[in-house]
This record gives sequence, structure tokens and C-alpha cells, in this order.
Amino acid sequence: MSGILWLELVVGIITSFTLLGIFIWGAKNDQFEDGEKMMNGLLFDTQEDLDDKVNKENKVKELKKKKLENS
Repeated sequence: MSGILWLELVVGIITSFTLLGIFIWGAKNDQFEDGEKMMNGLLFDTQEDLDDKVNKENKVKELKKKKLENS
């Protein structure tokens, strides 16, 4: 029984370090950086785009409210 626990522990540690290594590699290679997209969104959004986003958010809120009322 303890052999299985040790095996699970070793596999868990190896998996954890592997995922941590992949995350560190991605962070060092700028895989999570998308600053241009954020800036372009701020600079080039039109009033229509912003209105569409507000309308979409309002529809989602209304649907959630209806779902709660029906429950």
C-alpha cells in the first residue's frame, strides 16, 4: 500500500515541476505578453464597438436575471 502512495507522490512531484517549468519557459519567451492588443483596443475602438459591448453585457445580465427568476 505504501508503495502506491510513494508512486503517486513521485508522479505528482514530477508533474508539478514539469508544469512549473513549462510556465516559466512561456513567461521567459513572452508567451503571455499581449500589450499591443490591449493598446490597439483602447486606441481603435469606435463608439459603435463600445455600444455593442455594453448592449451585449446588458443582455447577459438580463438572461442571468431571468434564469434566477425561473429557478
